[in-house]
Amino acid sequence: MKCNKLFLSFCCGILLCVNQIFAVEFDVDFAVFRSADEIDIVEIYLLIPRNIFKFAPSEDKYKSNVLIRVALVQNDTVVVMDEWTFVDVLSDTLEDISRQRIPEITSLQAQAGKYDLVVFIADLVSIKQYKKEKHIVLPKYSNSKLQLSDIHLASQLKKTQQKHKFSKYFGYDMIPIASSIFSVQNPMVYAFCEVYNFKYDENLPGIYKVHYSITDLNGNEVKALDWMTRNKPGDSSVEVNGINIVSLSSGLYNFKIDIVDDETGDKASATKRFYVLKESGMERLIKEVAYLSELSKEELDEKWGPMKYIATEVEKRRYKKSDIEGKRQIIAHFWDKRDTDFTTEVNEAKEEFDQKLAYVNENFQTTYSKGWATDMGRVLIIYGIPSEIERFPSSLEKKPYQIWHYYEVEGGVQFIFIDKTGFGMMELVHSTARNELQDYNWQRWVMPS
Repeated sequence: MKCNKLFLSFCCGILLCVNQIFAVEFDVDFAVFRSADEIDIVEIYLLIPRNIFKFAPSEDKYKSNVLIRVALVQNDTVVVMDEWTFVDVLSDTLEDISRQRIPEITSLQAQAGKYDLVVFIADLVSIKQYKKEKHIVLPKYSNSKLQLSDIHLASQLKKTQQKHKFSKYFGYDMIPIASSIFSVQNPMVYAFCEVYNFKYDENLPGIYKVHYSITDLNGNEVKALDWMTRNKPGDSSVEVNGINIVSLSSGLYNFKIDIVDDETGDKASATKRFYVLKESGMERLIKEVAYLSELSKEELDEKWGPMKYIATEVEKRRYKKSDIEGKRQIIAHFWDKRDTDFTTEVNEAKEEFDQKLAYVNENFQTTYSKGWATDMGRVLIIYGIPSEIERFPSSLEKKPYQIWHYYEVEGGVQFIFIDKTGFGMMELVHSTARNELQDYNWQRWVMPS
């Protein structure tokens, strides 16, 4: 089915007799699986707050009526679309539904390529409409190389006798959690994926090994199950298991599944990011303000140190001119406007910054400087983990140096660090990034004087 993207929106407008689209109030996630003939299956998961809908009296209850429309759009053309309606029922409008969410799921099929995933949700009672878009890429799966599908994360896994929209074909219901936020209320993270292209002989089926783990954003393993051995059911398989995250602190993590074909030694893996939330945003803010109130000016300046790398010039000037209470307020509210998704309790930007800061302080600290205060620490905090690192050890002819490559920054940039003194302090001597130190004769620092 192909139609114009504007037509998709216009149809909703005609239906609702309104052109106003309200701010995003729901979560969207997806996972891509291989189908046949270079066609991918995209499962789309929604998590919708019940309290965005209006409930109208209906006999002795109250009902909302909701339309959902999901489409894959390419070059302003709707390639494929699905729509459905549902009715939500309340027995009493005084019931507290502020924390209740409705999971929904659908699947679309399309060829490999780049798309916009567009989701419209229309409240047919209040005549309100919500919209969310995501840029997604459908991969071209190989017919021979060992590969994994995307990972589908779920908060619940239940044995089922009756098939319905949340049922997987192995006899279980997997309730998706489109927000990817897990807490003490849902402490098990269940993961499902498909495995493709085992080397398989029905006379000698063979085995494969699988490993489930959770890592931090720097790839350090924080939770894991033991390696498990499975019999190959054919040239493909499905994997499902869960890990308890009660012991993890709040933050961002990656769920990782590793597969090894025992016969060929071929390896494949897939990861999926999720969040662990132990307390609400307001509770965290209260704790942060209380913590900052105990810090001296020098301690506040130390905390501001790595933050200034990503601060605006206005924020830097405000902090420099502020008294101690003003400095506390700037730090306490620094992350408010940097929150990339206001519909979640997690401030993704702060969580990612905190993990970068922990990494640089652990890996780049020297006798004289904390990790964040080094050149390498600053660059990693600003630009993230490099795409590639070239390491050149010391020799009689050369000092040790490293070249960090960032392929996704400004079309590809480099940072070159050299241990000028020989005491392990890697200093930035040249970069091709804008507004960074540039010295095209940097090679002179490599040769010992």
